[in-house]
Amino acid sequence: MSDTSKNNDALLHALKCPISDGVLRWWGDYRLSKGGIPSMEDLDVFKFPRSLSHLAVFAYDCEKDDYVCRLAGEMVNDSHPTNLKNSLLSEVYEKNLANKIRSDWNHVFEAKNALCVTAQLDHPVEKLYSWRFILPLYNTTGRGKVILSLSVYDYDAAYYHNKYLKKKYCKHELSADDLAKRRELR
Repeated sequence: MSDTSKNNDALLHALKCPISDGVLRWWGDYRLSKGGIPSMEDLDVFKFPRSLSHLAVFAYDCEKDDYVCRLAGEMVNDSHPTNLKNSLLSEVYEKNLANKIRSDWNHVFEAKNALCVTAQLDHPVEKLYSWRFILPLYNTTGRGKVILSLSVYDYDAAYYHNKYLKKKYCKHELSADDLAKRRELR
């Protein structure tokens, strides 16, 4: 684990989160034992029931050159102003942000690493964090790109997102080894 994680409260919080634990353990263990990334067929969401409402699945649509949300848990949906299911990234986010997200997702898919994007709200008193783990998967044919996204908020996202618009973001690319080492942080 990089030294930057030791000095980053948001990343440490994300890596120690019980909601994130089962999903990260499953994805990291698969990467370490099989060498590749898992497919949708390998995904058994019943192994991490605490995470279900925090998960979203986005499949890459080659014709539209965009990711389409195929599944969004209620916590994920509630954190966005629009219903995510069947929406394109470019419909959910403004153009520049959608392009950046798509680029980040394509990068971690090619690198076969996880991505953790942490955010701290610009709150005058409290430290309010959120994080999103981006985990690349193959579709059921083993060729198409799928992103499993796990979003966790340490606050009521529907309330705070409207009240405190500024956030400080930080991206952390994590290998399967990094995810295995996170157990030492507990």
